[in-house]
Amino acid sequence: MTRHSRALYYFASFALLFSFSADTAFGQGTLKSNRELMRAIAQGVHDIIKKNFYDPTIKGIAWDKELQEAQKKIDASNNPGEMLSAIYWMVRKVDDSHTNFLPPPRTLEPRFGFRAQPFGDTVRVYRVKENGPADKAGLKVGDTIRGIEGVVADRKNYDETQFYYRFIQPVGVMVLDLERDGKRQRLEISADIHTRLAMEVIYDYSKVYDAIREEQTDYTENPFMYGSYDNIGYVKLRSFIGDTAEKTLWKVKDSRALIIDLRGNPGGDIEDLQRFDGYLEKAESELFTQITRGKSEKVTAKPKVPSFSDMPVAVLVDSESASSSEILARHLQLQGRGVVIGDKTAGEVAVAKFFRQNIGSDAAVFYGAQTTVGRAMFPDGKELEKVGVTPDVMCIPTAEDLVAKRDPCRDLAVTTLKTKLAANGGQK
Repeated sequence: MTRHSRALYYFASFALLFSFSADTAFGQGTLKSNRELMRAIAQGVHDIIKKNFYDPTIKGIAWDKELQEAQKKIDASNNPGEMLSAIYWMVRKVDDSHTNFLPPPRTLEPRFGFRAQPFGDTVRVYRVKENGPADKAGLKVGDTIRGIEGVVADRKNYDETQFYYRFIQPVGVMVLDLERDGKRQRLEISADIHTRLAMEVIYDYSKVYDAIREEQTDYTENPFMYGSYDNIGYVKLRSFIGDTAEKTLWKVKDSRALIIDLRGNPGGDIEDLQRFDGYLEKAESELFTQITRGKSEKVTAKPKVPSFSDMPVAVLVDSESASSSEILARHLQLQGRGVVIGDKTAGEVAVAKFFRQNIGSDAAVFYGAQTTVGRAMFPDGKELEKVGVTPDVMCIPTAEDLVAKRDPCRDLAVTTLKTKLAANGGQK
């Protein structure tokens, strides 16, 4: 379950290793050798999806024909970026949040020094790196991004467009169409070029989005956090990978109520989600039914201690909440166990696997493909893929909130839980 997709709901961690020699073999060979390489990568990606996609008909797409078309485009291309684009668009024909192509890594990576995301249907800048490229070009927190490189920027395609112009067809100058104080303007941001180390590791597909967000690590920019607001426990969870989410929860075990902040959480391992949710359950509870080729099985969470099952709960979500974080929000919502506050979520929920591939040996070129191997059906008979979770209470920060660094949604969660506690006589 990824966000272009986002962090995997189901995956085995993998290492994607590369060196300068691999990158040279990818980007600096002859035109003929690059075409041969890209044809082989296209074939590999095609075969992974054909063999593993949950629907053996690939949604009725003439999949073999799509490969032929992609290889024709590769043969007609004059540079590696155009060739990668042919593979990228072949995969996007599937129109599935968790079916994606991760191209061979490049030694040089453009960085622009800003972060933005959809707030409702509007894409707004919420962070600008001081003295970074965007700051020097005049970009400001609160600016509305209307277009990127001439492509309309909206809730549906913002992340995908960023991915394309950073990894498929990287640009050294990013052209943004902005709106500020009701006025339109065009801004050109010249990238700082980051040189990768001779050997780097990408442990899972979500790291691609750390790169899009220009996070040094997802720990520094979107950390696990905890705190208390008048004995209302607060935990911000960056993902469901490993046991850090549940250990963060333990920090607030003496609280009277609980805020679970899933904003910006791209998902993670379903087993880690199951363990986390267990602390909120009184009895074994169904999260969803996993439907794959030829079988289906219920995915449940079993009670764990320390128990938070009697605490009032508020869940914060936004447009960047995806995959496992959407599962948790919807599960608690369906149970009537917690109030969901924030923006509509990403709508990217599926059972996915990532396949690491390489071509060559001494100077291997690595690439990857992720594909949906199953659907996630909820107890109400509905799916979240392309739908998302609609909050019980909509809360979308304004441009003014972003500039002032206010968090009205967290404040609303605190107020909501105080009201619940008061109605319950102040008891847990």
